[in-house]
Amino acid sequence: MSKLQGRVGLLTGVATGIGRMGAQVFAREGAQLVLLDINAEEGEKTRELASSQGADVVFVHGDVSKSADVKRAVRAAVDTFGKLDLVWSNAGIGVFKTVPDTEDEELDRIIEVNLKGGFLVCKHAIPEIAKAGGGTIVLTGSINSFHAAPQWAAYCATKGGVLMLAKAMAIDHAAQNIRVNCVCPGSVDTKLQEDWLRFRESGMTYEEAVRADQASHLLDRYATPEEVSKAALFLSCDDSSFTTGSALMVDGGLSS
Repeated sequence: MSKLQGRVGLLTGVATGIGRMGAQVFAREGAQLVLLDINAEEGEKTRELASSQGADVVFVHGDVSKSADVKRAVRAAVDTFGKLDLVWSNAGIGVFKTVPDTEDEELDRIIEVNLKGGFLVCKHAIPEIAKAGGGTIVLTGSINSFHAAPQWAAYCATKGGVLMLAKAMAIDHAAQNIRVNCVCPGSVDTKLQEDWLRFRESGMTYEEAVRADQASHLLDRYATPEEVSKAALFLSCDDSSFTTGSALMVDGGLSS
């Protein structure tokens, strides 16, 4: 049997990268899905890709930092599929600056998306998950939930917050049969990773910077979006039935 058969999920940050692949992996494993993203065109493409896996998939255009948009996505899951018992809060952005160089508006926005967005998704989803008899929540953290990186201060701060948010919710909602965990990737072959390396003033060419970054992982390469998605799948299915409040490192040994 598929690992998510009979489950109804809400996934955010699905327009590209990890989220786009995650929607396909979760759909392939039998989940019915509502997808939420601020990028309507690319979000709809992800819906088509996920639907091609044989699942029923709905796309909702919205901003995870806006409570009304998140509530609309949660309501779409319940109204369309009858319940909600699975969440993967994945939406995230980066600011490639030191603290003095970061504009107030940039700080506000990265907090709104990376931290407040996850907070709002859980705020509105948890009551419905409880009504369904329990379920799972996965938040996308990062190696930067634990370790800092240059010109990445605001991002590191938000990802540290995401980890603590997950741990606190795991405590608060265990009695409702809701498990909450973080998936924490190292470097992943995505546009966000490329943008960060291209921005950094490392004295290397981009190709040299990629190889140096890959070499910092024991496995000497980047993760693929599918590898991270399969880790989130593990945290979302019964294979991880005794796992909550945890951070699953998908970092190729970077933190070792």
